[in-house]
Amino acid sequence: MKRKYEDDGETLASHDTRKTLKDGLSESRVEHVDNRITVNSWWTGAAKGGQEPVSYNHMMLLAQSITIHHQNPENENAGIRAETALKDRTPVVAIQVLAELLSTQNDDGTWGSNDSTEETTRYAVLALLEFVSLPYAATLKNEIQNAISKGRETLSIRKSEVPNGQPSRSLSDIHSNAIDEHLHAEGQRARAKQTAKIDGFINYFSSLDHITSIPQVRVKASILEASLYRPFLKAARGNIFPPTASKEQDKYLDYIPIMWLLAGAHYNVFVPPEYLLDMMILSMWIFLTDEYMESKIVKLSSAELHMFRQHVEELYTTDLKADTSREPSRSSSQVDPTTTSTSPLLHEAKSVFTTFANHVITYPRVTPASATDLLDLRFETKNYLLHHLDQLSDNARLTSQQPQSPRTKRIKFLTPRTTFQTWLHTTASGHISGPFAWAFFTCCMSSSLRRPSTSTPSSYHHQGKGGDCFSTPRQKLISHTMNAHYGAFCRLYNDYGSVRRDAEEGNLNSINFPEFFPPASSSSAAASPSSENKDGDEDKDDEKKAKDLLLEAAKWERDSALRSAALLYRELEDTEEGKRLADRIKVYVGAGEQFSDMYLTRDVTNSVK
Repeated sequence: MKRKYEDDGETLASHDTRKTLKDGLSESRVEHVDNRITVNSWWTGAAKGGQEPVSYNHMMLLAQSITIHHQNPENENAGIRAETALKDRTPVVAIQVLAELLSTQNDDGTWGSNDSTEETTRYAVLALLEFVSLPYAATLKNEIQNAISKGRETLSIRKSEVPNGQPSRSLSDIHSNAIDEHLHAEGQRARAKQTAKIDGFINYFSSLDHITSIPQVRVKASILEASLYRPFLKAARGNIFPPTASKEQDKYLDYIPIMWLLAGAHYNVFVPPEYLLDMMILSMWIFLTDEYMESKIVKLSSAELHMFRQHVEELYTTDLKADTSREPSRSSSQVDPTTTSTSPLLHEAKSVFTTFANHVITYPRVTPASATDLLDLRFETKNYLLHHLDQLSDNARLTSQQPQSPRTKRIKFLTPRTTFQTWLHTTASGHISGPFAWAFFTCCMSSSLRRPSTSTPSSYHHQGKGGDCFSTPRQKLISHTMNAHYGAFCRLYNDYGSVRRDAEEGNLNSINFPEFFPPASSSSAAASPSSENKDGDEDKDDEKKAKDLLLEAAKWERDSALRSAALLYRELEDTEEGKRLADRIKVYVGAGEQFSDMYLTRDVTNSVK
């Protein structure tokens, strides 16, 4: 006899009942299992969206389903159809479930609490026994083996009965040598396929001070899971922006998933893979926008830059609709001869950012957002691109002060449009996407976590149907203040990590502002604003002092953001919906912190010049 569980058209099959009984689950227990736990429901967060946590027997059944699918991808009883999207999602879900099992084991080898430990321990060990056959879990081989051994030993000591009193083979009878041999054989084959890159990332991130608070098993699981998102990002890489020939080969595609997953591990909150992928794609767009602006838009003439700015302004005054009939990125050889553009590059730039605008506003988790949140996203997306153009203008004025190449010394910016602090909270934080990314995030949360509001002004004429992400004016002001500081500290840390690259490429960095230079004495008033007359040691000392000032400012902005965030979390904790929103915000802020801390040791942005 075979049983199937339906969930939105996806089938989760329990195996032949005899197999279930052999593994210690009674038929009545299977009858009790509902249909929440499928790959898709875990992916979207529906499986863990209720107030009750996912039980270990649910996780065991999901592990069985995933394992059967891995052994026979076409087996309809596995409940995982051979759809590409679902097949790609399965390893991600498997590693998330595995990480939860490994990180929730008690010190005495059991799982669960109070009187349920024997039953939950049996289910947890059975789930782990399923996962040992998965090649993409080989990085966690030792952790799986240790957890099984500890759990097996506990059950052996307690001589536990099978749940519901059904007879079954005792887990204590499973000899550890057999587990070792199975793990060894599967692990050896899988290791050959896994890149040394994963182990390298584990070693690097485990050595960072800010990671030490995260359990090592969570760090390893996060980086392993992160490697499984790269194919998703690579597939979406060319949807908007044309490929580049940078020597780094888009290395940020490796780092982006790690930052988001470590943020979730730091706060020890469940984050649905669907949400994580949305934020990873957003992060990739931000890197690619920066790269395209600094490698392509910078080559436009002054007149063309003016026309491009006008195009951006006009783009967001019209209704944006997806244009699936046009190629995402047209090469210069495919320029429409009827265009009025003065150069193929300008035509390409307009095409690229029209596509960008449409991708943002028609993103699947964005379109159902509230009218208010959609309006904010349109406004901030336009400003995001305009801030990039302002940054390019600042770069050009800075470069004109030191036209020779290579540029290796810090120079004082003599023609700033504003003071440093004003620039930081406008152009700088906008250029790094602070307001834009937050508006995108709030739309995703509006559509997924908030119910429609009956008070939405009908005059907005948007298609949004969700409720506002933040439900009161007070919450909206707190979140706005938090994000203002968030964008500022992200930019400051980014500048800290890119001082050398910015100097070489002629990009305005925070430490070029006069505020980061010592007051000039009367004897040096006529001296060059560059460091031409200083020896190497003195120049390095000045740069170090400037970077110290930069880091001091960054820490203040970061502390301010975290104080506002803590207040916002308290505002949201009254409801289960609000708590889930607070968890997503924690991961959002945490990802910015992870990126910032990484920039203290390495720069992952592609070089463009």
